[in-house]
Amino acid sequence: MLSAFNVSLVGQLKANEILALLLAPFTFKVNDLKDYPFYRKIIYALIALLLFQFITDVFVIHNTAQNFLRGWAGTIMSILSFVVLFKLLDTEAAVLTFILWTMIRNIVATDDIVDSEMSYFKFKIVPIIASALQLLAVYLYRRGKMSLMLGAMVVGSLLCFANDARSSGMLFFLSAGIIWILSRNFRITRQKLFVFALLGAIVFEGCYVFYVNSVLRDGLGGGHSSSQLQRLDNPYNPFELLMTGRGETFAAFAAIGDKPLFGHGSWTKDKDLKYYKIVLSYQGDEGGEFDLQKADAVDRYIPSHSVLLGAWISCGIGGFIAVFLVCWYLMKMAFTLVVKAQASPLYPVYVMLTVSLLWAFLFSPFQHLRFSIPATGCILMNGYYDWLYGFEDDEDEENEDEPENEKEPYLTLN
Repeated sequence: MLSAFNVSLVGQLKANEILALLLAPFTFKVNDLKDYPFYRKIIYALIALLLFQFITDVFVIHNTAQNFLRGWAGTIMSILSFVVLFKLLDTEAAVLTFILWTMIRNIVATDDIVDSEMSYFKFKIVPIIASALQLLAVYLYRRGKMSLMLGAMVVGSLLCFANDARSSGMLFFLSAGIIWILSRNFRITRQKLFVFALLGAIVFEGCYVFYVNSVLRDGLGGGHSSSQLQRLDNPYNPFELLMTGRGETFAAFAAIGDKPLFGHGSWTKDKDLKYYKIVLSYQGDEGGEFDLQKADAVDRYIPSHSVLLGAWISCGIGGFIAVFLVCWYLMKMAFTLVVKAQASPLYPVYVMLTVSLLWAFLFSPFQHLRFSIPATGCILMNGYYDWLYGFEDDEDEENEDEPENEKEPYLTLN
């Protein structure tokens, strides 16, 4: 709820981040670094990211104080958020309360990014739908109403597709599919994984063709969806749609190629709009979202729309490796929960958060490392350790009191 309020301090800090600053000294425990290995590794990786930011901003590109302080503040707040939320989101009740207040916050407050009818649904309504679906899914899953839960997720997915929120619709649909497949009690092997992947690709392409026909013939999703598909050489190729919808991600590779070792620095401006012109070429239209005259009238930063690539742009290959490690550790825990934690009432939330987390690292702005990934990561991390210690209790592990030496089980394929 407090995230709706901003405070001017080294850029814009949200009120919930001020609260994290105040709570961090009381929630941080040195023993947690020993007792929870993944928690320790994530904190250390973020500290490494901060170090690479310092090297690039101070010694390589000699960034302005305003820019590098904003960049460093974002990483520091990510670290503090992990520290605080790891302690606060450690029970089922805490997670559900957090989701509920997140939904209320999105109902009451509207972000500045909401400036059109299309963005209103994507950035105002979709977060409310996501929170509501998570709460409803837990309620139905706990009562064994699997079909009703999956039906609600599919309805939410279709509602998003119908209103030009394709990525959210895909995430809801994919989450429902994962839950349905794993609820069949399949024993996953490499051979079965290949078969599922092949069948999934066929089903996906079939659904995608149906979606394209519905947009081009019936106007599904409104004028924006239709105009995007019409300017593609082959609208039935989903990769072309991904490229035009996430052109910033592909433009990021050009920025990385220019300065691969140390990056461009924190909050570096795209002064001559070199990279925005690349985005515009992927957009395939003139005078659209990335109109050059409009872009030239305000400060524009190097686009990336990817947490992983954004780290590389800001502070080079070292920053990319640090953020990749954060992603790797979180996804290890998340995939283990998806495959093995069906007994948890929060299982539907774990699946939905796993899919959205992977999408965030690949195709969301770098600022998600500060604003959304800590909360998602801490819910998954606490879920993982709840599952792990429950697993050890069931197996009567003798070394239960020495988690620093634990052999952590991950998802393995036979």
